[in-house]
Amino acid sequence: MERMNVWLTKRMACLVLVLTSVTSGIAQQEAFENANALYESGDFEAALTAYEEILATTRNFTSEYNAGNAAFKLGAWGKARLHYERAKLLQPHDDNLRTNLTLLETKIVDKISSVPELGLKTWVAHWFGSGHIRWWMGFAAWWWTLGWILLIMRWKKTRRESQNTLAALAGISLGLGVFGMVGMQTSIRATASPKQVVVMLDRVNVLSTPNANGTVLFQLHEGTKACILDAAEGWKEIQLDNGNVGWISNEATEDV
Repeated sequence: MERMNVWLTKRMACLVLVLTSVTSGIAQQEAFENANALYESGDFEAALTAYEEILATTRNFTSEYNAGNAAFKLGAWGKARLHYERAKLLQPHDDNLRTNLTLLETKIVDKISSVPELGLKTWVAHWFGSGHIRWWMGFAAWWWTLGWILLIMRWKKTRRESQNTLAALAGISLGLGVFGMVGMQTSIRATASPKQVVVMLDRVNVLSTPNANGTVLFQLHEGTKACILDAAEGWKEIQLDNGNVGWISNEATEDV
């Protein structure tokens, strides 16, 4: 009888979990449709608020992209850049997103030219960075599946030479599968950990030290993006695409 009660308790817990997930999914879909309706009606401020409420609990490309569009319509270049860059972490090769980011660049005051980066380091940073989670997942699944198929084939072979060959191929395949899993985990960490900031104020000073008494090195304007090098209490050390480095107040930025 006690075992039956435990079994029923577990089944009830699973049922509650499933119902909660379904209810949450329906609520999220309704909220998304409501945000889209607000956008289509031209109420971009309310639409942006609605998209950001969704993103507070569920991060997804479409909501980030649409939030960026709503912010762009409002002329809020900082929020537009923030949501576009967050969307880029999830789908870096989306053509519409690339087009909108290019258009946004024309609206931002700071025109910063990138320093060209070449070589193996750039290639590694690209493929192990954010936005390649699905690719690495498929890579790992393919080689793991092939590895196990080869092991099953080896088990059915009777000749020693065939067994050795298939075992070696299976080992290589499984090793590549492990490599794919490492790549997937690295890409997930790159997506989850903020490595960039966006300036959210009209204009802000970038200083030589992480305090208000530092020397002003240069100024940045709303919508400018920078990489995070280091952090101190209330401050972040940033680097621009042109190589300029300095400290900026956390109050002036948002993490991508």
